Amino acid sequence: MSFFNSDSDILDGCTEIFWIVIRFLVGLLTFLLFIKMFSRNANRALPPGPKRRPLVGNLLQLKGDEMFYVKLNELRKVHGDLLYLELGSVKMFIVFGHEMNKKLLQDEKDRFKFRPQWLIEVKSLGLSDGIVWSNGLQNDKLRKFAIPAVYPGLGPVTLTQRVQTESGMVVQELTKATGDSSVLKRIFYEAICNINFCVLFGDRYDYKDPEFIQFISIMDQLLQRGGVKNILNFFPFLQKLPESSKTKNSKRLLRELSSLIHTKIESARESFSNENITNLIDAYLAQESTTDAVTEENVCHIVRDFFVAGTENVAIGILWLVGYLTCHPDIQDKCRQSITETLKDKETIDMDDVVKMPYLEATVHETLRLANIAPLSVPHAVVEDVELDEFIIPKDTMVLTHLQSVHMDSNHWDDPSTFNPDRFIGPDGQLLKNDAFYPFSIGTRYCMASKLAQMEMNLMLCYILRNFKFSEGPKLLKHTQPGAFVEPETFNVTWTHIGS
Repeated sequence: MSFFNSDSDILDGCTEIFWIVIRFLVGLLTFLLFIKMFSRNANRALPPGPKRRPLVGNLLQLKGDEMFYVKLNELRKVHGDLLYLELGSVKMFIVFGHEMNKKLLQDEKDRFKFRPQWLIEVKSLGLSDGIVWSNGLQNDKLRKFAIPAVYPGLGPVTLTQRVQTESGMVVQELTKATGDSSVLKRIFYEAICNINFCVLFGDRYDYKDPEFIQFISIMDQLLQRGGVKNILNFFPFLQKLPESSKTKNSKRLLRELSSLIHTKIESARESFSNENITNLIDAYLAQESTTDAVTEENVCHIVRDFFVAGTENVAIGILWLVGYLTCHPDIQDKCRQSITETLKDKETIDMDDVVKMPYLEATVHETLRLANIAPLSVPHAVVEDVELDEFIIPKDTMVLTHLQSVHMDSNHWDDPSTFNPDRFIGPDGQLLKNDAFYPFSIGTRYCMASKLAQMEMNLMLCYILRNFKFSEGPKLLKHTQPGAFVEPETFNVTWTHIGS
């Protein structure tokens, strides 16, 4: 009995020592793995970039009057196609050239698909309730909700008919107007706004309607926000100070916008029928009582997103078209000849007609390529440390895809600084695809209004060139960026009604 007890004590002691050894070995292995991972991470470098200074990072190296994308091009010459900057507390990663942008936006899309929701204006104005700045399932839901209204459109009146109507109004306005390119921009902008109102609310406005003017005024002011360049992003401790007048004004504008949209919703509710969904507001009413419905707040921000991302840039695109065709009268004449030969006596113009005019489509493509209206993408972000090639992109880094560098990439474009629509024409005379052409971005965050925007540009150009000749313009257009988009500096131009 005593012997058994003695053996039992020895066995218990051995068991305890055994588990002590096991714990020690597990702990040692965990420690060694940690050291290995730490050493590996330590050896992984940030992408190249200029030397950063304490507190301000690279802010002082980016000062000056040059456009931001141009400054980045200068840094690319020194550091290459992957560039890392720190602007105060903002970590920023910029990608240049077609190969690297395609890799990031398509091959690595799931790791770079997020938006930097920590930006001050996104947080303070609740912009993540819309499409542009939302992430994850919320973004999927809102895009799925809005896309049918944007393209191919809802209701018996087609998008093509909406664009045809407004193109006719542009012709009427141009017949009465004279002036320089600023006059053209205003006319094009009001027309694109009206198409958007039809998509969102179902009806167009008279250009003199007070509500139309109020909407445009709100959107104009919202486009003038500081965006990424807001100093509060660079130095977050300043966010503890009282709100700036700009932030207060932006919140006031969003309240006004919400009030206008609420009025539109309540007006639509009075005549709403589930059997007759014709616009975005109808689509909202049709689902508002369902589980996980899109909210009125979401609709307000979707409207804002649609105008900010799909109005001024399209109007500027048409302005660039007119500008380039004024600088190149031979190309203008060739486009007009194509329109005349294709349409003959046909009054209305649709996309089936445009497909038969590859040179005109090529001219629109070449304008989007060379003008680079949005030279940098809407910011992306990484929400965890990400490896890209031999580099590490730290968590919460803002990511910019430099689309202008794609469209000027000499590896994919011959003589990229020259305006030449023929680069988009294949040996068979048809429109030629180039993988290094994506003015509306690519991947999961491509612009969902891209098809509508291209329809607007093509159809409106047809109506304009069929009725007017543009002349007495500059030899060369200069780029400037007074707001969110790159546009031509104001230029002199004369338009003459054909046949007058």
